[in-house]
Amino acid sequence: MIGCYLTGMLPRPKELIEITRAYERRKVDKNELEKSFRKATEKVIEAQMVAGFSYVTDGMLKWQDLLRPFTEGLSGIELGSLARWFNNNTFYRKPIIVNAIERRKNIVKDITYLEQMPKSFPWKAILPAPYTFVSISENRCYKNETEFMFDYAQIINEEIKSLAEAGFSYVQLSDPALVYEPLASSVKRDKLALANDALTIAVKGTPVKTCLQAFFGDFSRILPEALDFPVDHLGIDLYETNFEKLKEYSFEKGVALGLVDSRSSLVENQDELVTVAKELIDSIYRSKMSEVFICPNCDLEFLPWERAEEKMKVIGGVSKRLREEFYE
Repeated sequence: MIGCYLTGMLPRPKELIEITRAYERRKVDKNELEKSFRKATEKVIEAQMVAGFSYVTDGMLKWQDLLRPFTEGLSGIELGSLARWFNNNTFYRKPIIVNAIERRKNIVKDITYLEQMPKSFPWKAILPAPYTFVSISENRCYKNETEFMFDYAQIINEEIKSLAEAGFSYVQLSDPALVYEPLASSVKRDKLALANDALTIAVKGTPVKTCLQAFFGDFSRILPEALDFPVDHLGIDLYETNFEKLKEYSFEKGVALGLVDSRSSLVENQDELVTVAKELIDSIYRSKMSEVFICPNCDLEFLPWERAEEKMKVIGGVSKRLREEFYE
C-alpha cells in the first residue's frame, strides 16, 4: 500500500547528451544515435528497479517536452513558437490548433521502448492531462475550450486503452495548469467541473490505475473538488502546497506525495522526509489509509542525471521505511 515511482521525464545521461550533440554536428549517424538512446533507456530503467520503484517508465528520454509527441502526432495541430514551461528555465513548443484534432496512430506507445521494459515490474506511462493541454495551447479552430477539451480527452482515452493493451498498468495525467498560480487564479469552480468532466471521458472504460499529478502550484486550492475527480490517485507537489490547508481534508483516494524536490540539487534527508510523510498520512487518512506513493514533485529532468539518480534512491529508501513504520 506504500510504493514509489517517477512523475515525469528523466534527464538524459551524459553519454547520451554527447551522442545527440555529435549527431547534430553530423559526426555520428542515426543508427549510432538510436543505439545510444536504447543504452541510456536500459540505464534509467535499471536505476528505477535498483531503487525499488513500484512502477517503472522508460525515462521518456525521447520526449522534447510533455506535449510534443501529441503536438507532432495528432492531425489538426501545428508547431508554434517556443514558450516557457511554467516558471522553469525550460521551454515547450506551443501547440496551435488549426483543425479539429484527430488521432491516427498510437502516440505514446510508438515513442516508448516497449521491448526494453522489464517483464517482472509493472509499467507506468505519463500523459498530458486535458485541462493543461488545452490551457497552454493556442486554439484557432474550436468555438470554445469545452469542445476542444472533450475532443482531446477522447484521444487520451484511446491512448490509455492502447497502452493497457501494450502492457501498462498505470497511467499518470500531468496537470500543472490546474494549480499553477497565474493560471489557477482563474480556475473557478466551473473550470474544475469542466476538468472533472474531461477526466471522466479520458479514463472511461480504461483497465488501468490512474493518477492526476498536479505540480508547480498549491494543490489545496482545488480542494475539495479534486477529491471527486474520477482517478485512483491524486498527485501533490508538497513544495508548493500549503500543508495546513491540505490537512483540513479527509482523503479516501490514494495519493502520490511529491516529497522530493526535482527543481533543487540538494539531496533530501530521508529522516526528515519520513517524518513529514507520516504526519501527512496520519492527517489526511482519518478512517482508513489508502494507497500512498512517494515520488518527485515533478520531472527530474531539471537535474543532472547523477543527482536525479541519487534522488531516486532517496525516494525508494523513504518508501521502504514508511512500509516498515506502518506495516511491520
